[in-house]
Parts: sequence; C-alpha cells; structure tokens
Amino acid sequence: MPETSTPSLMTVILAAGKGTRMNSSRPKVLQELRGKPLTHYTLDLARSMSSDRILMVLGHQADQVRTDVETAFAGIEYVVQEPQRGTGHALLQCLAQLEGFDGHVLVLSGDVPALTTKTLQNLIRAQTTNSATVTVLTSCPPDPTGYGRMIRDAEGKIIAIREQKDLNPGEDSIGEVNMGVYLFDASFLIRELPLLSNKNTQGEYYLTDLVQAAAAGGLTVSALTLETSDEAMGINTLIELSAMEKSMRDNILRKLMEGGVRIVDPSATYVDDSVRIEADVVLHPMTFLYGTTTIGSGTVIHPGAVITNSVIGRDVEIFPHSVIEDSQILEKTVIGPFARLRPGNSVGPKGKIGNFVEVKNSRLGEGSKVSHLTYIGDSELGKGVNVGAGSVTCNYDGFSKHRTVLEDGVFVGSGTMMVAPVTLGSNSIVGAGSTITQDVPPDSLALGRARQEVKEGWARRWREKIAGKGKS
Repeated sequence: MPETSTPSLMTVILAAGKGTRMNSSRPKVLQELRGKPLTHYTLDLARSMSSDRILMVLGHQADQVRTDVETAFAGIEYVVQEPQRGTGHALLQCLAQLEGFDGHVLVLSGDVPALTTKTLQNLIRAQTTNSATVTVLTSCPPDPTGYGRMIRDAEGKIIAIREQKDLNPGEDSIGEVNMGVYLFDASFLIRELPLLSNKNTQGEYYLTDLVQAAAAGGLTVSALTLETSDEAMGINTLIELSAMEKSMRDNILRKLMEGGVRIVDPSATYVDDSVRIEADVVLHPMTFLYGTTTIGSGTVIHPGAVITNSVIGRDVEIFPHSVIEDSQILEKTVIGPFARLRPGNSVGPKGKIGNFVEVKNSRLGEGSKVSHLTYIGDSELGKGVNVGAGSVTCNYDGFSKHRTVLEDGVFVGSGTMMVAPVTLGSNSIVGAGSTITQDVPPDSLALGRARQEVKEGWARRWREKIAGKGKS
C-alpha cells in the first residue's frame, strides 16, 4: 500500500492591527507577556509546526514590528496590509506567495500566546480525517458575546460564521464560537480570496466569509472544538494581557511546585517560563526570575530579589532586595542584602557579596568576600580574598576601563581606593584608608595614606571662637 505524504504547511500570522483598545503607542503584537512580545509566542508556535514557510502580515507600525521580529527570528517572509480593511483583506495580501503552493495554509493571529502545538496538530488531523477544505478552531465559552457564531444546518454541518454585528434574530443564542484559527486548502484560497466582498455592517473583508463560500460550493467545512476557550483567547486590552499573565504565571508556578520547588506565596512570585529551577529551592514572596536563569537545588531566595539571565548554583542564599544580571553564582555563596551584580560576574564557590556592594564584570574566586559598601568593577579576585568596607576599584580613568587583580589571600583594609590597572600580590595586606596606585608584591604590607596629625585643644578653641562671633 503506497504511503501518503503529509501536505506541505504554510503558516500566515495576521499582525497588522493597531490594537486601539490597548490605548498604547506600542503595537499590540509587541506588548510584552512574561518577558517577550506577544507575536513571539505565535512565531514559536509556527516553528514548532515545522512550517515550510512562515508569512507575517504587517500593517500598523510595520517597520517597528518587523525590526523586532528580525532580531529573534530568521527566515520569516513579510507582506504589508495598507490600509487595514479586515482579516480577509489581510490574507488577500498573501495571494502572490500562495500562487503555486500546494498544501495546507494555517492562519493564526499574532496575539494568541496560550495556543499549543498539540491543538494545531489536532486541527491538521481533523482536516485530513474529514477530507475538509476548511477547518475552524471553535469553543463554547460561558459568554459568547463579541465572538463570531458558528452557523450549522439541521444536519449539524457548518454553513457559515456570522460576526456579532451581523447576527440574524435568534443567532445570538448560539454558544459555539469562532476562535480565529483556521486551516485552509491552498488551492481554495487562491480561488476564493479575490472574490471576497465587504458588503457588511463594518465594510470590511471578512476571512470568515470563506467558510460560507466553501459550504455553498459543496465543500466540507470541519471544526475542532476546544474544551475551554482560554487556550485560544486573543489579547485585545491591557486588562486581558494582565489576566493572561496571571494565568500563565499560575501554570508555571504550579509545575514548579509539582517538581519540588517551595514557593511560599505564589500570588507574589514571578517566574518566566524560560527559567529552570531544581527541586528543593525555596522562593520567598516578591521574587522575580527572568530570562534564561537557572537555580540549583538547595538555594534560598529571599523577598525582593530580581535575577535575570543568570546561573545560580546549589545551596546559594540570596538575601532580600538583591539584583543580579547575567552573572554566575557558584555553590554555597551568599549574596546581599541590597547587593547589585551587573553583567559579567562569576562569584564563588563559598563566596560572599554583602550589603550595598556593587560588582561588575568581575571574577571572585573560592571563599572570597566583599561584605559591605564596596564597588568591584573589571576585577579578578583569587581565592580567600577579603575586601573591607567602603573600598573601590577605580577602574575608569575618564577614557578607558582598566583591570584590578587581587591574587589569592589578599586582605584589603576598609576605605581603600585601588587605582587600576594595579595588581596586589598573593597574601599581601593593604592598610585601611589607603590609595593604591602601584603594584604590591606578594606577602607585603601596602600603606598609601597621609600621616595622622593631632592638635590637642584645637576643637575647644574653635568652638569658643565661633561662640564669640555670635555675641558680637
């Protein structure tokens, strides 16, 4: 028995709308959800379907949308809908790309972030099983108001989709609605798209009219009905965006807790879906984990921590209100409270970055400690280094950045200025309050401060003098 080949798949993403109900200058499809623009979810979905070609229909602020997409996705084809005259008009702009294509055309909106690959695979399966020309994704939400209704005949066959504003008397009671996801036979689209009419209350070319055209022509229209409408919900307002954010966040946190992560208060914890966390991690309220962050087992993160694109090892403790970006924190290291790690750091193992310490583009070896009120920038600290409170690596001379090297076992007294480029040799000691401008040999004591002078009685005489002036 000969094998049947799977038809080619072209995916078209409709992303031309202005999204006026957002009341925002940013295009709707670029509104961010859980750390990435809405349309990136749809593009990821199209990629997951192994689409032979992916087309985006752009319109409102087309250049801005295209620039954003091109930074994250290669191989996308673009067409522009100008002016925007409805969903059918949007797909019509793809007619030239459709010519000569023989397969399925999947049509998605750029604002359906919760839609899954499994659902789309089932949509294709329904089209194939039913030998359909068009397959529509539908659902029966608690309140169908605002949705286009699925119109069926007495035998239950789909014969049309009627938009809310065009409903006939009695049709508003229909509970099955169109979710705006379609699978078409390409040859049907090539034939029927130019025949669409805009004779309706909105004066637009409806994509949904293709369903009626197929049914009227005796072609099969099938439907895949979702159990709940949530998965295919589009985002039209900032209120809906926040609701989707909460729904997706709840799902992510639930999966983490099922995997052994202790989340003290899920309602006040924010974790991107790209974050990976091992079992036995504890997340306290108001923790924010973004990007490609990974957290090792046994780590405890206290309230107010914000961690982005960082690797946090096992048994780390991050105290409140610490901010970590693009850094690596190795096992059994302590960070914070109120520490800031800017990009490019590696700390530990068994290290310590204490309160009100800022670190940038630096490497701190095993057991090294920077405990209080200090800036470490463009520096290399070996093992067992201790930097006292109020110290600064002066890495910028007004023109270029320079490195500071503290070799193993260095002890830096409080209030020390280390003017880069400078190297402090292993096991050397720097006296408190020093300004170090030259390299320090190993096992040396470095002092760079003025001799202390004490003038006994001077303060008393000064106060008496000031008091005398006040009486005159």
